[in-house]
Amino acid sequence: MAHGSSRVLACAIGLAGCGGGGQEAALPPTYFDRAAFGVLTARPASSSVPQSGSASYEGGFVADIRQADVTPTGRIEGGLTLGLDFAPGSTTQPVEGRLHDITGEFLGAAVAIDALPLVPGNGRLVLMQDGGRRGGAVEAGFSAELPLAGETRRLDIAIDSPLRGAGGRALAGPVTGTILTAPFTDQPHVLAGQFHATAE
Repeated sequence: MAHGSSRVLACAIGLAGCGGGGQEAALPPTYFDRAAFGVLTARPASSSVPQSGSASYEGGFVADIRQADVTPTGRIEGGLTLGLDFAPGSTTQPVEGRLHDITGEFLGAAVAIDALPLVPGNGRLVLMQDGGRRGGAVEAGFSAELPLAGETRRLDIAIDSPLRGAGGRALAGPVTGTILTAPFTDQPHVLAGQFHATAE
């Protein structure tokens, strides 16, 4: 589902601010919606995942950052794009995707990251066939070395979720990760958050 469709879902569940105000276009995009996350998380794991075809999932994530998983050091959020290819039977398929338009704050400095790529070989769609029931789950890891708060650091972010709802058209689950400072042997800053995404 395109990013605009996430806004349609938010309006459908009664969030304020979904009107046609003249200044809305000037607001920065917000990809993660906590109310939408609650709705999608409540959907059960799918038992009707497709046997073939492909789908593009769009959504967002948010994560709090803590030094050594204790002291708050920031917060980031951004968009999520995943491409899934379905296949018959019980099998594992590669996943394509990226995190994008990441903004927030880390150690008092603004964060602005255009894209965080999927680590090659670190995204998979696990498909499970059990008689007439067919489920699936997604795991994906994203990473890059980039300047953060004035130093070169490595940002690692991982997501995982079962395919949810009818046809497995929704994802919602935890976000985990770390930020390490070069030469990447320091005590990490730990990320913990949530993500959601849906397919048209």
